[in-house]
This record gives sequence, C-alpha cells and structure tokens, in this order.
Amino acid sequence: MIKKLFTFAACSAAVCGMQAEAPAGYYASCEGKTGKALLQALCDVVGPHTNVGYDGLWEVYEKSDVRDNGTLWDMYSTKEWPRNFKQCGNYKLVGDCVNREHSFPKSWWGGGKKVQYSDAYHLYPTDGKVNGQRSNLPFGECEGGKVLASNGNVRPLGRAGTSTFPGYSGTVFEPDDMYKGDFARTYFYMAAAYNDEIGNWDSPMLAGNNYPAYTTWAVDLLLKWTRQDPVSQKETDRNEAVSGFQHNRNPFIDHPELAEYIWGNKKGVAWYENASMDAIINVPVDGSVIDMGLTSVGMPRTAEIEVKGTALISDMTVAVYGDGFSVSPAKLSANAVNTDGGKLTVTYSSYTAAYGAGTLVLKSGELTTTVTLMCQAVDGLPVGEARNITDSSFTVTWSNIDAPTAKYTLDVRRQGVSIAGYPLQVNASAESHEVTGLEPLTEYTYTLSSPTLTSGEYKVKTLAPEPELSFLYDGELSFSALPGEPSETAEILVYADNIEGNIIIAVDAPFELSTDKQSWSREIEILPEEERFYMRLGAAPEGEYETTITAMADNVLNDDVEVTGTVASTRVDFLEDFEAAKSLSNYEDKTVTGTACEWATNAIFERSGDNAYPHSGAVAARTPKNGGYLEMLSDKTTGIGTLSLYARLWRAETTLSEWDVMVSSDAGQTWETVGHFAVEPNGTNTDYNEYTIAVNRSGALRMKLSQTAGGRTMFDDISMTNHGALSGVSAANAADYHAWDAFCRDGQLVIESDGTPDSICNVYNLEGIPVFTGKLRQGETLLSLPAGLYIAVVGDFSRRILIRK
Repeated sequence: MIKKLFTFAACSAAVCGMQAEAPAGYYASCEGKTGKALLQALCDVVGPHTNVGYDGLWEVYEKSDVRDNGTLWDMYSTKEWPRNFKQCGNYKLVGDCVNREHSFPKSWWGGGKKVQYSDAYHLYPTDGKVNGQRSNLPFGECEGGKVLASNGNVRPLGRAGTSTFPGYSGTVFEPDDMYKGDFARTYFYMAAAYNDEIGNWDSPMLAGNNYPAYTTWAVDLLLKWTRQDPVSQKETDRNEAVSGFQHNRNPFIDHPELAEYIWGNKKGVAWYENASMDAIINVPVDGSVIDMGLTSVGMPRTAEIEVKGTALISDMTVAVYGDGFSVSPAKLSANAVNTDGGKLTVTYSSYTAAYGAGTLVLKSGELTTTVTLMCQAVDGLPVGEARNITDSSFTVTWSNIDAPTAKYTLDVRRQGVSIAGYPLQVNASAESHEVTGLEPLTEYTYTLSSPTLTSGEYKVKTLAPEPELSFLYDGELSFSALPGEPSETAEILVYADNIEGNIIIAVDAPFELSTDKQSWSREIEILPEEERFYMRLGAAPEGEYETTITAMADNVLNDDVEVTGTVASTRVDFLEDFEAAKSLSNYEDKTVTGTACEWATNAIFERSGDNAYPHSGAVAARTPKNGGYLEMLSDKTTGIGTLSLYARLWRAETTLSEWDVMVSSDAGQTWETVGHFAVEPNGTNTDYNEYTIAVNRSGALRMKLSQTAGGRTMFDDISMTNHGALSGVSAANAADYHAWDAFCRDGQLVIESDGTPDSICNVYNLEGIPVFTGKLRQGETLLSLPAGLYIAVVGDFSRRILIRK
C-alpha cells in the first residue's frame, strides 16, 4: 500500500467565513444570453485552464478539501481522514484508503487522459471502497438501494440500486443528501467547461449533443438537487482554492441561478450578473414529500423542517392541512429565511392506528410551495421496516416515545433463537441500530420492547453478497526500464469475491500482462480462482508512459489503479572493472586499488594466462572457497539504488557459491545484509551471469560481497546506480516475499527462486496433503501435477496456484 504524508492547512474562521467572488468582469461576455448561447459563452470563459496533472491533485486537495480541524473532507464516507491517510489502490473495507474520484466517470469520454482527466472541479478525494461501489454508474435516486457495510464507526455515504427517479430505470448511485447540490453543480460545470466536446461522450445521463448536453431525466434530477441543496460554504471555499491552481472557476457556484437560465425555469430570459435575484423558496422543494416516520397511538410525533429562501421580500405564512397535523410557528420572517433559514415544527398525533397524510403550504408574496406530509401511528412501540440491508447487516429504526434517557430492548432472532449478542439494550433516543455480522441470504426477525410496550415482529432477509473486484500489490506501480528492454515485473493480486465469470484485465501499450511470465499481451483472461497476474513495462523508446489497469467481470468494473513507467538510460556513477588492479596471485587478505575505489579482499587478480577469465577487459577478481570477500574501503556518497555484477564459478567448480550483499553507513564498522545471490555451476563455467540486487539505501555507503558457502568464484564489472534511481516496483520486489514465486505455465507448476539459502518450499493440495517438499534453488523448478488448486508455502508466505491443463 502506498502511504503519502500530506500537511493540510486548515483555514481560519475569519477566512473560511468570507464569500469568495469571481474577479470583476469575469463573466461579462456571458451577459445578455440564455439557454444554449449562455452555455457556449461559459465554455469560452471557464474551459481554458491550467492542467494541474493527476498527481498534482493531491497538492490541490491540501487547500480545497480540508475541514476546519485539518482532516481531509470525504463526500463518500463519514471518515475524517488524518494527515497520514493511505492512498488507494488497495482496499477491502470502507475507511481503508482515499481515491481521486472522477465524479464524472472517465469512461464516459473514453478513458483517455485528456485535460478533464485531472480537472479538480470534478475530481474529489473519496473513500476507495465506496468509490468502487459507485464505479462508473450514473448519479440518480434509488430508494431502497444498497448501502455498503460500515467499518467500525466509519459509515459509507451513498447507495447503489435501481433508479426510482422518473425517466430512467437503470442502476444508479445516489450520493448523500448533503452533497447532492455539490455534484449537480459539478455536472453543470462539466457541460460548460467541455461544451465543445461533451456531445461526443456517452453515458445514460448524456444526450449526445452540446445542448442540453444531458438527457431530460438527468436535467430534471440535477435541477432538483441544486434547488434543494443550495451552495454551501464548503463549495465556496473549494471553488476559490481550485481556482488558485487551475485559474478558472465553477460558474454554478459563483452564480447558481445560471442553471435556471440554461436549463430551468428562466430558460429564454437573458442573464445578467448584477440583475436583481428572483425570489425563490429553495427548501423544502415544491412538490416534495416529507416522511415523519412512526409514532404510537396517542403519542405525538414531531419533525423539524428547515426553510430556506432567496431574495424573499414578504414574510412567509405557514399552514398545514390534514387530520392530526399541526405546525408552529404560523409565520417566518423573510429576512430569517433568506439568511440563516427558518425552522418549522410539524406535529402529528392519532388516537387510532392510522396512516396520516397532510399538506404543508408555505407562501411568500406570490410564491407558494406545497409539501406532502406522511406519518403512521401504530399499536405498541413504533418500529419501522429494516433499512440499509446488506449481505451481512441491516438497520432497525424506531421512534422514541419515552424520555431521552430511556432504554429499549432489541432482540434479533434466527429460526426463533436469539443471535449472539442479543437481546441488547439500546438508547431509545438513538432511534436506530445497525445489526452486523449476519449471514447472507438469511431470514431474521426482530422486536423492540420497553418496560410497558412491545413492537410487532418484523422480518428481514439479508441480501446476496455483492460482487467485488479489486487489486492488491506492494508499493507503488511505477516501472523503470532501459530503452528497448522490458522492465522488472510486478506481481499483482486480484481480490475477486462473489465473481462467477472470467475476469478480463487490460492495459495500454507499452505495458504488458502475463499469468506465467512467459507470454505477454495487453489483455489477459483469468478465472476467479486465479489470484494473481504479472505486469511490466514492455520494450519501448525513451519517454514517460502511463496507463490504467482495467478489470471487468460480471458487470463489475475496476479502473481505479493508475500505473506509470519511465524508460531512460540508467545513470551508473560507480563501475568497477578491476582493470587498474595489479596482478596478485595469492588468497591472502590485502588492499587492492581498483578502477572505482580501493578494496579489502582475499581475491586473486590475474592479467594473463588461462586463469584470468575476465568478463570484459583483461582482469577479473577470483575469490577462494568458503569465505571469499570484496569490501569497499571508501564511501559512495550518493547512496545505492541498484547493484549489478557479473559472476561465474572458476574453471570446473561443482559447488554452489552463495553470497550476501551487505552495506555499511558507518565506514565499515557495522554491516547490514540487503540481498543474497547464488552462483551455480554450469559445466565448464565459461559463461558469466548478471546478478542484480535492489539495495535502495541513501546516504554515504560502502558495499561488501561476503561468501557464506561454496567454491571459487569470478567477479567482474560491478556497477551501482545512485539512490533514487529505483522504481516503485523494484523497491517492492526487494521484499522477502518476492524472493520466490509460484505459478502455472503450460500445465506445470513453476517454482521460481533467486536462490535464497536454506528455504524449504512445501506444496499442498486443497485437502492439505503435501505433494512436494524441497529446498529452493536458483532458477525454476517444474512440477507436473494434476489440474486443480494448490498452495505453495515458503516460510511465512504462501501463494495459491491454479493448474490448468
């Protein structure tokens, strides 16, 4: 997992409370226009902007998405992310990591990394798990949609399900009510900033033209949201912060009324920036429904309703109609409604079990808003049907009819027996409780009781597990390679849960994928049982490259993982070829002056004859048996990124030669082992092999090669790159876990190792029966096994392998 540290600058109360405004004359060219012409004029104003880059978004978020307490502001979960939050890729639960969410999905314009790919006005820092649920679904409303399970006290915000908004019946993602206006104004911005190309984009919300740009149902939805959720201080502050980086603005935050002139009830009327604002009752929305919930027979149920308006002149009169309903106060001042908003208290009471239906009417001058009221009176404790049902949880809701400090008893049963932890005492005033740890597709019943009353028995069935598809990997997926050569290989795990179909994984050139490290392509197909694949940057010319890993299965899409690659000539500032060493023909301890530095060693250096055997030039170092060493006697001040050397056994040696790579940061007083390699016999031992070790240490360092066992060994052409030249993948591959691997190739189980000494590999079938036990050796071990699943174990690490014939 990538960990990044960010310092958030929390704005002071004095600054945050200011109402930011666009520069004078910024929207002057848009005045006098309406509808399509107004939208196109806005495109000319806000379309051109500075592209901060995808990585630059994190710097923007330090200013644009920070709460007063300094934490990162997340619109997809209740978590207030601390300064040391984790950046996604890897997630399993809500609250695991933060993603850069394309609230306007990138797949809608084809996924290319155009300027909109990193436009901060529609990219928000959000919870990775909820972002995964949202995927590329259109925004919408889905009463009864699925909410992800909470993680401790971190709750997801939003739900996914079948649209219940008129005009669309597909699957949608509904954000939390407090952010619906934010997202509506974000979408209006996208239609303005990219009006010259939005007609070529495709989604269920888009009309395939540049005006109105959105389908009728989408326009109706976005207008509803922007009306019921007016611009907040959060949006105003964010608009100002993003503007400081991109040098453009979201006009629908500066002037939310623009939406009405382009799509809404002012379409056809010319817009002017300084024109007097039309009076409007923003909240509650005309024609909306307010469900007050449940109450017991004879017990009043109250609901507080917020009233907001703009430019109201006349005080507001309030009336309510319907048996059992009453409202207070009967009048609100226009000034209060325009500024901080007004508060109404609606009460419902019934002396019989009944469904109450009423009407709330608000009038200010000639403006009228009508709202439908609903409430139900029941016998016994007022408990509702289960909400937020998932495969492992549901929420019980009720209305408190007792003192605020009262306790109720909640009992949850399965097949008539209380489940673990129940009956449970709950605070009556909480009015909800989440029941967790349940089995999927299982029926439960629940009741609530007080000392005097008991509710009816309610049934609920948990849902089927939701398909999940995500990636797990070490470090950062950044590759490096030499021109014309493939990069190192990254191992990526696939977390597939409740996925039945095959998984299609794809990347863009020059990146490549494989399941066996032999066959490489841009797209691979794996089964849900195959938990890993491999990725590399293929041979390419010098340059910077990037891609997104896209995985699709059972209509589940994951395209969250960003990958980068650099192809450049590696700078080697240390190269020891021993050409400066004098001929020395004994194995005694000595100091030798090499080409790059002085060495303490017991090696022999021969310049001619049958024993020289250099890799290049005329000289190589030959170490003795069981205890050879080569130790630098001066520091490499720029640290060590990657160590590369050429080695082979001397003459006809038949004993494996094993070596530790060690570094010292205190001029050779103490040493740390950072790698290991083994030189194997190969007949007459005439060929050198290259060995590469990812050291990745900074500061002034010395390096030592120390033999742990084996025969006489030849060394030549030892090179080291500076620290910082190591890619994220190289750094991750330095971990012990990556010293070996196991996978299927051509129907065989391949065990691959870098030759780490004394490591035993055990392979088991799914019944736990061992089918192989052996010491790891450098290179590949091939096992012919029947088709099926196997587990390979080395030390504390294991890998699952599916053998396919």
